[in-house]
Amino acid sequence: MGPVRTPHLGPDAGGVAVSGRVRVLHVITRLVVGGAQENTLLTVRHLDRRRYDVHLVSGPSVGPEGSLEGELPPEVPFVRIPELVRMPHPAKDLVALWKLYRLMRDGAFQVVHTHTTKAGVLGRVAARWARVPVVVHTPHGHAFHGYLGATGSVALRLVEARLARWTDTIVCLTDAERQDYVRLGVGRPEQFEVIHSGVDTARFQSLQPDPERKRGQLGLPAGARLVGCVARLAPVKGVQYLVEAVQAIRTALPDAVVVFVGDGELRPQLDRRVRELGLDGAVAFLGLRRDVHEILPLFEVAVLPSINEGMGKAAVEAMAAGKPVVAAAVSGLRDVVRHGRNGLLVPPADPGALAQAVVRLLRHPESARRMGAAGQRDAGAYGIEGMVARIEAMYERLLRSKGL
Repeated sequence: MGPVRTPHLGPDAGGVAVSGRVRVLHVITRLVVGGAQENTLLTVRHLDRRRYDVHLVSGPSVGPEGSLEGELPPEVPFVRIPELVRMPHPAKDLVALWKLYRLMRDGAFQVVHTHTTKAGVLGRVAARWARVPVVVHTPHGHAFHGYLGATGSVALRLVEARLARWTDTIVCLTDAERQDYVRLGVGRPEQFEVIHSGVDTARFQSLQPDPERKRGQLGLPAGARLVGCVARLAPVKGVQYLVEAVQAIRTALPDAVVVFVGDGELRPQLDRRVRELGLDGAVAFLGLRRDVHEILPLFEVAVLPSINEGMGKAAVEAMAAGKPVVAAAVSGLRDVVRHGRNGLLVPPADPGALAQAVVRLLRHPESARRMGAAGQRDAGAYGIEGMVARIEAMYERLLRSKGL
């Protein structure tokens, strides 16, 4: 099964760990750098150990985004299932399903909490087979558009509608996401609970002590007006539209430089497009960074051009850093970014609109500062403690409903 830090899973006769704590198994497809994965790690790290015996399962954490396995809490038992992969693979999916079922059956978990689409499908089927009393699923933003194409999206909706019958609660990161599920007929309205993804806002509120030195370390030109995008370089993040917007931004403001922080499968394509457009020097790719909290203070504007987003954790981080946010008006971003208050919303997949919004903020720095200050205040609603408290309250309510 590819175990890592896997202790004895045997329950006592009552189906509860010997300590008397509630046994909770979190299942996620992969622990790569990303909002869903960081949210899951925060959850398993901060759940009350006096009450919950928390375990974590993941598939291989491979991909250009980088792995988060090195940040696993040492006290949380972790199992890696090699066959739990992101893309559909019938043979591997069956093996992963069987391994998940055995783990849940032998561990006698009282709560299974799945995260992301693939782990949500296999994990909830396995939990059904293993007769797990409480099943919770957090999609971290649905994949009904922007991922699978028209046919795949319809198929996924049908699968999710079926699995919703086997799920006690579906956790959405924003009310916009919840509304999408209800509108598409996936689950009953009373099944949903909105719990924002937690962000360590204090970490992003600290000022960069030596911004010019940091610029130099990153190879960013002194005096340039920096526009930042912290995102996985993948089609669903809409980064390709921001590259197309750079020319218009530079025409209006020749000293502007667009900085991408992150990596992903689109990197080679984006590099080629920058060269084709003659934008060398106008775009910087910093790759995967673990010092985003030190880089955000360098930006005047943060941009999230996603075509689908669960919540937009990067938007909250930018807000915590006091930066105005330009974001596509999609799913969860519509709840986080309030147009004219803490940023500007633009139509998705629209390079022209992105460019206009960025230029507007750069040309009106006082307005940008007001939005940044409002965003910093708004970011306080997304703290880690509040997220964990709501998850624990949800677990307790569901356990009581099952007589546990």
